[in-house]
Parts: sequence; C-alpha cells; structure tokens
Amino acid sequence: MFEHAKIGLWLGILLFLVILVLPNPAGLSLEGKRMAAIALLMVVWWVTEAIPIYVTAFLPVVLFPLLGVLDSAETTKVYGHDYVLMLLGAFILAKGIEKQDLHKRIALRIIGLLGTGQRRIVLGFMVATAFLSMWITNMAVVLIMLPIAASLIERQEEDNIKNFGLALLLGIAYAASVGGTGTLIGTPPNLVFAGLLDKLYPGAPEIGFVDWMKIALPMVVIFIPVIWVFLISFLGIQKDAKLIDFGLAREMDSLGKMDRAEKRVLLVFLFTALGWVFRKDLIMGDFVLPGWGNLLGVADYVHDSTVALCGAILLFLIGDGKGKKLMDWKTARNVPWGVAMFLGGGLALGSGFKSTGLAEWMGSSFLVVGNLPEFFILLGIVALIIFITEVNSNTATATIFLPVLAAMGVAASINPLLVMVPATFACSFAFMMPSGTGTNTVIFASGRIRVADMAKTGFWLNLICIVLLPLLLYFFILPSMGITAELPVWAE
Repeated sequence: MFEHAKIGLWLGILLFLVILVLPNPAGLSLEGKRMAAIALLMVVWWVTEAIPIYVTAFLPVVLFPLLGVLDSAETTKVYGHDYVLMLLGAFILAKGIEKQDLHKRIALRIIGLLGTGQRRIVLGFMVATAFLSMWITNMAVVLIMLPIAASLIERQEEDNIKNFGLALLLGIAYAASVGGTGTLIGTPPNLVFAGLLDKLYPGAPEIGFVDWMKIALPMVVIFIPVIWVFLISFLGIQKDAKLIDFGLAREMDSLGKMDRAEKRVLLVFLFTALGWVFRKDLIMGDFVLPGWGNLLGVADYVHDSTVALCGAILLFLIGDGKGKKLMDWKTARNVPWGVAMFLGGGLALGSGFKSTGLAEWMGSSFLVVGNLPEFFILLGIVALIIFITEVNSNTATATIFLPVLAAMGVAASINPLLVMVPATFACSFAFMMPSGTGTNTVIFASGRIRVADMAKTGFWLNLICIVLLPLLLYFFILPSMGITAELPVWAE
C-alpha cells in the first residue's frame, strides 16, 4: 500500500471516530452527525484510495444499518436503482461495439471527413473522440484513439512533434471528457446527478435520456470547437502547416469491409438509441410525437434502464454470422461493474444525506452564499468543483457535493437544478492534472506528455470553462429548458 493510502486509511478512521464522540452541532440530529462521520470517512478513503474506491462505495451497506442512519432494505435497494442498471446495460452495449471494432471504424470515418491538415487532424480526432465518448466509456475511447494518434505523431518531422503531438493528445483527452457529458450514459457523474435528483426530490420531473441531451448536446457542440481553437492557438499549430501523411487508407484497409457482426451490432446500437430518444413524448411547439411508452400503454412502467438492458440482452441473442453470439459472458464480465456499484454507493450517500437532514443542515450553513447574485454563485461552484476534481475522482466529487449544493440552493430559495447541473458538468471539466480524469491519466501514461505541459495548458482552459460554462447554462441553455432560479414546488 502506498504511503498516502496508509495515511488515508487511518486518518479516515480517526475522523470517523472523532465525529461520532463529539457533541451534536446545533440543529443537527444524532443520525445526521453519524451520517457526517460516514461521509467524511468515505471522502478520505476515496481521495486517498486507502482501499479500492469501488469497495469504499459499499460502506453504507454496513454502516448505515449499524449506526441507525437507514435500514438495510432501504440502503441496499439503491444499488439496483434504475440508473445503476442503465449504466450496466450501456457498458455491455459499449463492450459489444468495441468487440467488433465498430468504434474504430466510426472514428476513422469521422477523421477522414474533416481533412488531413494539422489543424483539421486535431479537430477530426476531437470530434470522433467526443462522439464515441457519448456512448462508450471515456477511457476506452481514449485507449483506441491513442495508438492511432501515436502512429501519426511518429511520422512527423522532429520540429513538429512537440506542439502538434501535444495538441493532438490533449485534444483527445479533453474531447473524451467533454463528449462524455453529452448523454446520461456518457460518464457516471451524469447518472449520479439524475439518480440523486430522483432520491432527494421524489416529486421532481424525471431526467430522461432526451431531457439530459437537450441540455448537454449544445454544451458539447460549443465546447469542442472552443477547446480546439484554444489548443491550436495556445500551442501555435500553424494554419499553413503542410498536409500530413496520415495513412488513413491503410488504417481503413486493416479493418476490411464491414462484416455481418459489425452491421448487426450497429443495428442493435441504433435500436437502443432510438428506444431512448422516443421512449417519452417528444414535444415540439404545438406538435406532440407520442413516445412508444404511451403508445404501448406502459409509460409509467418503463425507464431508460429498460431500453439499455433490452439492447444488452439482444447482443446475447443475436448471432455474429460466424457461429457465435455478438456478446458472450466472458467478454461481458470485463465491463466496469465497479463503476456501477460506485454509482449505487453515491445514491446511498445521497439518501443518507436527505433522510438524516444532513444535507439541509449543511445547506443552511452556507446560506450566506445565497445573498450573492445567482450567476456569481454558479461561478464559485463551478470553480470549486473543477479544481477539486483535479485531485479527486469526478464521480466521487459529484457524489459528495451534489446533495450539499442542492440543499444549499433550496436553503437560499434557488432552484436546485440551477446549481446541480453546472456542478455536474464541472466534474468533467478538469483539464490540468493527470489525476483530474481517467482520460488525462491515460494520455499522460503514454509517456509523450509532461505534467508541466498538461498543467500549463489545462490551467488556462480551466479558467475559460469556469467563465463560459455557467455563462452558457445560466443565461441561455437552462432558461431555454424552462429552468429558472425560482424555487419549484417539488423542491419546497
């Protein structure tokens, strides 16, 4: 065990015990104090990785019943929450796409469409990475893009390698993080947000697949060009740079023609995506396109998890044209099951915050912040979350802070969505350090980037995002969705 993990292990236990024996703070129940002790223990263990972060996520199952926070049945059911199962279904679907190399074919097609100049190559890789990251685990996308990018960098002249290679690799890492925000299944913090909203405010409207995309897709479409322009400007990628011998044709030839297995996986993917999009009624002005849930009379029974697991099961049923199925259990068991359980642990934490009154107590403690204009509150929240995520898992950051921020918003008579949505995006916008996100870690592990280069580039990009992210959400995107600062009835 690393030294910091040992320190974190004992520090977490010490803080846990100290809080348990301290007197109750004014206005906080005994159960709330115990919940605070559990939360602090989990935070310390998550940050220091004293034990695997996925194992830490199971602490509520043991500690909640023992300390009288929540009973066992109430605690454990969130580990099988709709959003947890939706994530598992999406992971299996993504694994099916990876197994048939469909994601590599899609990436090469997109890159080829955008041209072969240095600037266009960087943009092509970023667009391809962002699109794939909306559907496939961010780190998996980066791992497939990295060798393609590395072979390209190696073909360049010595004096072009540093800046062009740096822009290309950072562009891939950043695009994966931003692209992952585009759909609910793109990155776990999105589902942490949707799940916590459901647990904290049962009367709140459901955040479905399309609901999230209406908010997130414009953000992806705006931020990918913004990051691209920043990278090529900051790193000095010349406009008149010569065309690059990319060898795109050779890469495509290595894949061969699209076979039956790829076509069938593509059909299952499209079936699943359309199932998500058309599950609920699509309202466009006065025109309403009924969702299949209403047409079948099951709108109140189905969820996006229904669609995700239907797509996953189809992969096990459909043959690949070579005597096997599109998906087998040997492959499926390699999906990141721990991430799904991490999400369950986060929802359990949110339930504990809500039921013990800890979230409300903490929110009231920050009530002084509510005297500031809403936009400046968002600026502060986004800045805080981005820089905390530089040293902490983005999923853990969302799990820890979203319940508190929601309660803070309600205490200040602000719509909790107005603070939760920007904070969720901020969890994926940490660009400075290798530890910021898994995508940064993978790119750094390639050995082609120094920490100093990533930190210098990412610092300025963080500052841009701290201003631009709340600006877009507060003044344009959220109001267009009817989300204002006014406290809704379901949050009172």
